[in-house]
Amino acid sequence: MKFSFSMDSKLWRFFDYVGDMALLNLLFIVTSIPVVTIGASVTALNSVLFKRKEKRTDDVRREYIRDFKANFKNSTIIWLIFLVFVSAWGLNVAIVAGADTAGRSQIMIGFGAILAVMVMTVLYSFAVLARFENGWLDTVVKAFIMGIMSFPYTVVIFLVLAAAVIASIQTYASIMAALAVWLLIGFALTGHLCSSMFYRAFRRFTRKEDLPEDTVDEAMYALRDQYRKEKMLKKQGH
Repeated sequence: MKFSFSMDSKLWRFFDYVGDMALLNLLFIVTSIPVVTIGASVTALNSVLFKRKEKRTDDVRREYIRDFKANFKNSTIIWLIFLVFVSAWGLNVAIVAGADTAGRSQIMIGFGAILAVMVMTVLYSFAVLARFENGWLDTVVKAFIMGIMSFPYTVVIFLVLAAAVIASIQTYASIMAALAVWLLIGFALTGHLCSSMFYRAFRRFTRKEDLPEDTVDEAMYALRDQYRKEKMLKKQGH
């Protein structure tokens, strides 16, 4: 059996992928330590993963730092607002949980739905910032709309995040193993899976002419254009 160590070989691409993910994971952890910078870290992670998917970056460290700085203000504003809303949400949940109120279970279900919408909006906000240029308020509004209109992808993203958390807290052994994985590559790998869903969700909101000329994902936009033409023909047929 012969092994190829050519730069174009699958083995080399695999090692290159693992190395990039490990480096991205380290950068994400380091830049997230202050907590208030988590929004900028998630945005930078998404941005680098988008560019890597389109083969538009050769230096993930440089791209990450640049995107972190470029989106720091808007992503931090969104993140802090999210923390305020979550704090208010938690306070209200605690009050309702401790009160003997009729219909408390229905109210708690409502709180759960509100939390899901908030998490969806903030996750899409960081992805939108990484993909498009908008102010923070426009970003939040568009993120909410995109999350609702891309509901199947939103569900997959929630399932990925839920599975990652649940798998990490099953037993003491799983917690220790998960801690090692999260420190080595877990955040970047989870981000990779979620960014793939965001990338597909954004297809309907992105014009091909607005993309960089060196994008390699021509097939994706060709399929989208074909789908739109078929949809238009069906409408005309009716």
